Amino acid sequence: MALPAELRKVWRKETEFGIEKNRKYIMPEKNTEIGKHFEDRHIAISQQGVEIRHRGKPITVEMAGHGLIYLVIDCSGSMQEHNKLGQVIEGAIDFAREARGKGYSVGLIQFSDGATHLCEPVREISVLEKHLRNLDLGGCTHMAEAIALANEKLAGRKGKRVMVIATDGMPNGPGEPNASLNIGKTVKEKGIDIIVIGTDDADRDFLKKLASRAELGVKVSTEQLGQSIASAVKILPQLGEGRPEK
Repeated sequence: MALPAELRKVWRKETEFGIEKNRKYIMPEKNTEIGKHFEDRHIAISQQGVEIRHRGKPITVEMAGHGLIYLVIDCSGSMQEHNKLGQVIEGAIDFAREARGKGYSVGLIQFSDGATHLCEPVREISVLEKHLRNLDLGGCTHMAEAIALANEKLAGRKGKRVMVIATDGMPNGPGEPNASLNIGKTVKEKGIDIIVIGTDDADRDFLKKLASRAELGVKVSTEQLGQSIASAVKILPQLGEGRPEK
C-alpha cells in the first residue's frame, strides 16, 4: 500500500523471513499541510488484516487465516458479588492473550440493561484490557440484545468467527429466554460459533441450547468462573502464525 512519505511510521519492528509485519501509520501533526489532508485517519497494516480508521470509525479488511472473537460479558448488578466481575476480567485477559497466539483478534461487548459495543476485535491486549477494566455494572440481563450486536459486528466478516458469552444468570430482557435462543440460532446458521460459560443462577440446559454444541455451554462454580473463561481458548483451532502476547 503506497502512503505519502510524510506519514510518520510507528510500530514495533518485527521481521520474519525478511518480511516486515505489524506496520502502523499515524497522521502527522494537524497544523501541517499533510496533516490537514489526513486528519482523523489511521491506517494499521499487519499479517492478519488491514484496519483503516476514518474519523474514529474503523473499516477493517481481514486476511485469510485470521479469526475474530467477541467477548460478550454480563455486567448485571449480581456480577459484583463474590468478585465475579473481577474474575471475568482476569480470565478474559488471559483468554485474549492465548487467543492472540492462535491467530485471533478479540473484541468486547458488555450487557446489562442494554448492550454496549466497547472494542472492535484487536490484537493489542493492552487496548482490550483497558476496556475490560472499565466495565460498568447495570441492573438487568439483556442477553439477546448483546448477541444481536455481536452478530451485527461479525456477520459478513471473513475468517473464523466466535463469540464467548459469560453470565451469572438467566436473561431477563423482552421475550427472554427465547429471544436469546432465537438470535443464537440465527448466529449459528451463519457459521459463527457460540461458547457460553455460566455460573450461579444460569440454567445449564439454556447454556447448552444457546451454545453451538452442547459441550460448549457449561455451568461452573463461582470460584471457577475466571479460569473457565481463560481455559475456553483451548477449544479454538490454531490459525495462521499467531504469536503469544509478551
